[in-house]
Amino acid sequence: MSKKIHPLLLPVILFVLSQKTAGKTVLSTLLADLLALNRAQFLAFQTDDQRRLSHLIGNVVDLRPDPGLVAADGTLLMRALTPLHTAGIKAATERTSILVDGGAHEVESFTNFLRDVGFAEDAAQWKLPIVTFVPFLPLDSESSRSAAFTVERMTEVVPGARIVLVENRFGGDPTRIVAGSPADEEHQKLLRATKGMTRIVMPEIPREYWAPWEGAGIRFLKALAMDPTEASQVLHRSVAEVKISKSALARFWRTMHQQLSEIVELPEGGR
Repeated sequence: MSKKIHPLLLPVILFVLSQKTAGKTVLSTLLADLLALNRAQFLAFQTDDQRRLSHLIGNVVDLRPDPGLVAADGTLLMRALTPLHTAGIKAATERTSILVDGGAHEVESFTNFLRDVGFAEDAAQWKLPIVTFVPFLPLDSESSRSAAFTVERMTEVVPGARIVLVENRFGGDPTRIVAGSPADEEHQKLLRATKGMTRIVMPEIPREYWAPWEGAGIRFLKALAMDPTEASQVLHRSVAEVKISKSALARFWRTMHQQLSEIVELPEGGR
């Protein structure tokens, strides 16, 4: 972690946003499981048209309108987000956290909504601090550029929010970036634009280890708790393969919990 901060006490509002695909749903699923493990009540939302978060954790409010209706009603995209504000009012009285898994290419419309409803001012009145996680792939120049755009928009619209840059190592180690390449230029621009902000590293989970669990709709908590023999039947993998993948998930879980618990007070998680 690049900057030491005091962890926020629950309840909180957690946004996971990026203009480009960069591991948002994996991070959102992990946050949902850590909240659940710490017995924290929360409301989950998604604006991702793939609906991957609801596939993994269930009970997620989908904020995306029918795309076929948006062309006929240009206001529908913004109005579809209003349940989020309503949830904020409810969360303030019931002391409940909020988790939002943002979709790709949704940052502008999402931040326009936050601006137009005065979400920053309302969240301050609700006494619900906002943390915005912005994942990016360091070897992808477009991903770094998109992350910089997301940070700029959130800084402008919700200036009091904590922004956490999440370097997703699934996209490779930044030490492998070729000096002077487009990826290097955009990465350096992003680091300059976010100087002083918190930055954490999300270790790579090899796709072969996570994809079977995700495809079966099995979240981290359940995957880590499942008996390998039972899991091998569900995933159609050998017991040995299941054990290897569970070990990889456990390492990922411990590393991420250690970092995330320094941002939000999440004592349970296996540090």
